[in-house]
Amino acid sequence: MPTARKAVAGTLGSAGRAARAVEQQAGALLGVSVARAIYGAWCRMSHASREPLGPLAQDVKERALDLRGASDRDAAGRDLEEAGARLAAAMVESAESDPDVSEGEVRRLRGDLARELDRLAGAEIRASRGALGKNLR
Repeated sequence: MPTARKAVAGTLGSAGRAARAVEQQAGALLGVSVARAIYGAWCRMSHASREPLGPLAQDVKERALDLRGASDRDAAGRDLEEAGARLAAAMVESAESDPDVSEGEVRRLRGDLARELDRLAGAEIRASRGALGKNLR
């Protein structure tokens, strides 16, 4: 019987690790999706507005690529989220200071970027609640 218990415990441990891996993969995909949306919004900016933000956009792109192969996806995901937030904030600041961008366009850009970042933050909260709930059982 002790051997059977160890086998069952090993199977449950493997299932837990597999579930965590799937959860991390889903989080990584969402992180890359949000990064792609923010990067896409940067690409749609005028060349003059886009150019000074190029290093921030490149950072987002590189972190999204790094996330796919990261051994610590949680840390890489946080790094990507922070890079995306920096780019989004800089894009809004740039639009606000551009006399050719209307107040409505700035509002729309701010709302679109905030929704993307909220989508990522909401997924992280749901994932952490799920993990916390599993640990409390």
